[in-house]
Amino acid sequence: MDKSKIRKFKWFWAWQDENEEAWLREMSNQGWHLTGIGFPTVYSFESGEAKDYVYRLDYRSHWKMDVEDYLQLFRDAGWEYVEEMAGWNYFRQLARPGEKLEIYTDAESKIEKYQRLLAFLWILMLPLLISLINLRTRPYDWLSFVYALIGVIFVLYVYAIIKLWLRINQLKRL
Repeated sequence: MDKSKIRKFKWFWAWQDENEEAWLREMSNQGWHLTGIGFPTVYSFESGEAKDYVYRLDYRSHWKMDVEDYLQLFRDAGWEYVEEMAGWNYFRQLARPGEKLEIYTDAESKIEKYQRLLAFLWILMLPLLISLINLRTRPYDWLSFVYALIGVIFVLYVYAIIKLWLRINQLKRL
């Protein structure tokens, strides 16, 4: 087993991106640098010299944009692209004393990030809702498990939408 690489499972909700960024920074300060992310939230790290990397996350689906222009914008600002997972893009930059490194310097830009995520969640809710309605009308006993599973996922989506909406409102008050 390669001791210079580790994988860690750690769960963060979409509205906890600042907690995730802080945890990734802490890992880099311990000499573990992010190299990849697998679904669902399995982080791959490589050991190296401890560095104070500041990590920032952006939610932006690549299918609606020119990826190279998007990444170049961050490179021009000094950010290193690390990985993408489910629309979340991970960037890092070495910390600079006395500076708070941000990819979004105003609340409105952060709000737009969360609104992009909300739009994606609303789009995914429709097939879940249709599945719940269709499965409810089927008389097969074995579908009860599938119905319950989709129901739990639906409730989690509703919970996530509410929490993101609350996060947006919190940023609007800043």
